[in-house]
Amino acid sequence: MRPSLRNKLSSFIQRRMQIERRGSKRLMPVRRTLCLIRFAEECERMTAVVENLSQKGIAVLSEREYLPGTILSVLLVNASHTFSLAVEMKVVRSSRIGHDQYLIAGPFARSLLHEEVVPFIV
Repeated sequence: MRPSLRNKLSSFIQRRMQIERRGSKRLMPVRRTLCLIRFAEECERMTAVVENLSQKGIAVLSEREYLPGTILSVLLVNASHTFSLAVEMKVVRSSRIGHDQYLIAGPFARSLLHEEVVPFIV
């Protein structure tokens, strides 16, 4: 490969890696944050651990797999149990991690306000 072509390609790749493809920044909770997940057609709630969240979506670790396209009711509770937030999410990613855990991720039905996200990251 010619050096000039290699330089052009390497600068393109470096610029591409710096571009954030998400509409809002993902934030990781400082302390362990739990949430309750309920499938719309069931009464049983499952506890999950929040891996990261943003104003537009969330990723959680769950003991149960949910298929992409599933609508879930999520009740987020901050670590100090002083704030909770109920919101719906649509599963777009469901990956098995380890023996009995799944990473479930997807967008919220509505975007959260900055004030709604702050209690989970401080």
